[in-house]
Amino acid sequence: MATRLLIRGRRRARQRRMPLGKAPVLLSAVMSFAVFAGQEEAVHIDVGATRLVGELTDGGRSEVYRGIPFAKPPVGDLRWLPPQPLPLPAGELQARNFRPACAQEQHIIDWYRSLVADFGGDSDSFPVPEISEDCLYLNLWRPRSTAPEERLPLLIYVHGGSNKAGWSYEPNYLGARLAEKGLVVASVAYRLGPLGFFSHPELDEANFALLDLLAAVRWLREQAPALGIDTQRITLMGESAGASNISQLLAMPDARGLFQRVIHQSAGWAVWQGGLDREQELSTYERIGDAWPGRDGGLAELRKVPASQLLAAVSAVLPAKAYDAVVDGASMPADLPQQLRDGAVPAIDLLIGTNADEWLIYLAEDDSLQSWRAEQADKAIADAMLKALPEGLTESVKLDRLTTAETFVCPSLDFAEYVRRKGGRSWAYYFSRVREGERGAAMGAYHGAELPYVFDTHDDWLPTHSVDRELTDTLLGYWSNFAMHGDPNGDGLPPWPAYAAEYGSVQVLDEQVRTAPHPSAPLCNVMRSRPTQR
Repeated sequence: MATRLLIRGRRRARQRRMPLGKAPVLLSAVMSFAVFAGQEEAVHIDVGATRLVGELTDGGRSEVYRGIPFAKPPVGDLRWLPPQPLPLPAGELQARNFRPACAQEQHIIDWYRSLVADFGGDSDSFPVPEISEDCLYLNLWRPRSTAPEERLPLLIYVHGGSNKAGWSYEPNYLGARLAEKGLVVASVAYRLGPLGFFSHPELDEANFALLDLLAAVRWLREQAPALGIDTQRITLMGESAGASNISQLLAMPDARGLFQRVIHQSAGWAVWQGGLDREQELSTYERIGDAWPGRDGGLAELRKVPASQLLAAVSAVLPAKAYDAVVDGASMPADLPQQLRDGAVPAIDLLIGTNADEWLIYLAEDDSLQSWRAEQADKAIADAMLKALPEGLTESVKLDRLTTAETFVCPSLDFAEYVRRKGGRSWAYYFSRVREGERGAAMGAYHGAELPYVFDTHDDWLPTHSVDRELTDTLLGYWSNFAMHGDPNGDGLPPWPAYAAEYGSVQVLDEQVRTAPHPSAPLCNVMRSRPTQR
């Protein structure tokens, strides 16, 4: 499609299922999402002169350390600067409570509340975190009583949310069950929206969100001996915009060698669309100065504007702004598609995939195949895409299949093929499990549906049955094996062949786990024939 889509990572707002009532423009601190000291047995890790005090998780099989600072708060004069090192204070540091989420819009809260309501739950029950610009913290889970000499694989999770919302400890991002498999699991925060991606004539860098992620990875590597981390087995895992950000890191020279493996869930667009152009971004942000009469738009003045006012102004002036990596010539000298074409992206181990119905629940009531075709620049290719769809599908399913293939599936499979040809190893999946019941059928295998299975964090409002529990065990096994060995296969799991050839077979993750051709492979073959994708 010609425009960038906003889906969990990059999506437009759903027109028919958003909660009714007055929706605030900005996320307010209506409820602190914290775990208070004294509820669980304390555990600790000594990191130099600092003792991190955490807790045992429910069940006592893993430890959790919440809210560990990895960089100075990016506030005041540090706003729109690369993250600055912050030594841990000497003495005891309580790491029992999550810290505030990064300053953001209401976007992801509305998404969750809408999803809860769609499944018949109470949308007001979703916990809303405190927010702040002081947000560069990470959370850590590891097996209970990890011996000082142990060196375990590290799995770092990067959350999604359009690069303008989300946080590292959303209910489905808690790493206790993965840690029980023998991993150190970290979830990390990064600046969002215009605080995370910002182009200005007085700045060389624009990708502060990506620089935050690199700072978190570096901090974990530096503290590896104390944390029990094997720096030769570091996996970055993300979903939606989080996965896209990880793929963008591969285009950044400063990220080379910091990690060896990637788990890439429900993204892919960056492989075809690439990053944003700095000159266009500079002209875009000139409009922000119009929101403050009498201000000159200089960086010093903008740094004085409270984050809430800045976000409100940008939302008003640029309501459809998409946030993504900027080819700024400093942190990112060339975009990802160009570096893939040049063979500059290093070989990695890659586990990558998408869900069956990524776009279904975001279709507007007036969306139609006719309007879709009218938007396509090449009508002959559009007609070929329509002919490549299976017979007997409803119009809404066809629209979902088209957008899901173009935005997620086909670029993801191209990425798997690139890694294979580069000498790395790829494993591709197709998640198609639909929750039981009428509501589950209406939602399909929606964007984000795989996350409760990956983390084993099935929400109370989700219909969860024995088949879902069995699939959870399979995904926990695949994902943890990949982080440990660079290969998802292991004892007791259905064999998962490595990705072998362009648009080859994938692992279908459903009630029956099996290897099969991807259903959208014919669509991908058509799209791949477009001149812009060659």
